[in-house]
Amino acid sequence: MFCLNYKKQKYKYRLNKDLLPEVPVYLSEHGFDYDISKTWSMILCPFHDDKNPSLSINLNLGCFNCFACGAKGGDLIAFHQKFRRLGFIEACKELGAWEKTK
Repeated sequence: MFCLNYKKQKYKYRLNKDLLPEVPVYLSEHGFDYDISKTWSMILCPFHDDKNPSLSINLNLGCFNCFACGAKGGDLIAFHQKFRRLGFIEACKELGAWEKTK
């Protein structure tokens, strides 16, 4: 009997932050109104019932802080995780920043 021994090729995955969307583009795609003329913009917080903008978000980095409910995070991935209720890897995949490497 002839038997071939194939090595299974293992792929590794990694986060590539260069593939993340820009924060203003992300906010526009998800229906948030923001002031593009400022680095920090106030938006309606999606994490609680908000009538007046209470979430401050950095349009360059994506870090955010809500002054009403206390939601906060350090980047766009953290915002997307909380907004969509996802784990880290799932959020990175949805944002298009999870890539396969050999």
